[in-house]
Amino acid sequence: MQQQIFLIPQRQLEQLIEAKKVRRVFIHGLGEKEWFPVFETKVGGTKSLCSVRIQAKEAVRYWADLRLLVRWLTVDCGFAEALLILSEFK
Repeated sequence: MQQQIFLIPQRQLEQLIEAKKVRRVFIHGLGEKEWFPVFETKVGGTKSLCSVRIQAKEAVRYWADLRLLVRWLTVDCGFAEALLILSEFK
């Protein structure tokens, strides 16, 4: 059974991080230059998956450079680790 990934604004993600609601981070790749993070959250006993959306529209925010995504996760978001998934995302 596949779990749905919700797209949320970056500001909402920052609030979840500050409230210590993000449990794990996964980095997925779609193509050579399409990397995106998936955050496992737990709010009120409910576990869900979310990713960052582009502010102007309802679309996933991708990073072309994996190094920049990792830098954003560590420096700006404060994560110490993330699981890098190298198999094709389904």
